[in-house]
Amino acid sequence: MANYVNHPKYGSEPILSGKSYTKQEIEYAFWRYASLRYFPETAIPAVIEKQCDSLYPRQLYVDIEEQCVDCHRAFIFFANEQQYWFEELKFWIDAHAIKCFECRKKTRAINRLQITYANLIIKEHITFEETQLLQSSTQQLFESGVIKKINKVNAIRKM
Repeated sequence: MANYVNHPKYGSEPILSGKSYTKQEIEYAFWRYASLRYFPETAIPAVIEKQCDSLYPRQLYVDIEEQCVDCHRAFIFFANEQQYWFEELKFWIDAHAIKCFECRKKTRAINRLQITYANLIIKEHITFEETQLLQSSTQQLFESGVIKKINKVNAIRKM
């Protein structure tokens, strides 16, 4: 079995459901399953009424093997995780995890930094603490490759 990126809640191996579905039942349960590498022994039933309105709801969730678009490591998009996404968070039913948990976490952190940076850079008057936060956010965004020009970082360092 492949070495999958660890998910802090679900682990790094398929989670057996104890239920038994045929390949045909699984692939009928959602239009996309036929084109994916999934683990049939992990299938769990969906509560369609909890999903957002959709022409083709997911009738089952199944652990799916994916490859992260950022780090290119293999990860599992867990059936339980899908159930949470679609039934609790009300994600669009055709949404799909394209990044591993670690890369999604990094993306969220960068998004928060960008919001902090954007909110501070437009302020006319900022406090000493806000200046320090702006400098730190700018440096981190530069190190992550979001801010590409060092002169932007240097200008904010001089504040």
